[in-house]
Amino acid sequence: MFDSIVLGVDPGVAKVGLAVIAVRDRKATLIWAGTVTTPSDLAEATRLARIADGVAASVAQYHPDAVALERVAWNRNQVSALQVARATGAIMATVARAGLSVEEYGPNEVKVAVTGMGNADKEQVRVALARIHGLHDVPDQPDAADAVAVALTHILGSRMRAVARAGGR
Repeated sequence: MFDSIVLGVDPGVAKVGLAVIAVRDRKATLIWAGTVTTPSDLAEATRLARIADGVAASVAQYHPDAVALERVAWNRNQVSALQVARATGAIMATVARAGLSVEEYGPNEVKVAVTGMGNADKEQVRVALARIHGLHDVPDQPDAADAVAVALTHILGSRMRAVARAGGR
């Protein structure tokens, strides 16, 4: 039915954005987007297990060919970045157990791929997903919308890699 299905992931601890984009006849279609949430009063290991379970459920339901993951941005808050890095590790281990490959994309790489501007804000990314790339029903929830953008970045990069392998034809 589809040529390729990509699960996009915007990692976090409180919320993990997930999105599934399918490509058929070189047209991307948003299949599903949502979030896995973990209450802050849970132990960190329990939160990581819930994240892993949510990713595993998405993989089992949508059978992606690949997973695209936003790379952790090491900003000023290193404690927060460390927590997101742990969540990223749980996600990567879950995906590896399912036999899938993971490609990571930096936040600016995603913004450039989707909007053409590395300094685009979240709303500009969300609008570009719909207006430029024709993806319908992009969620308002920022983490889920970011996951859509990450999945689309992988798809756009896959097209470029295919053209490069074909010698630019």
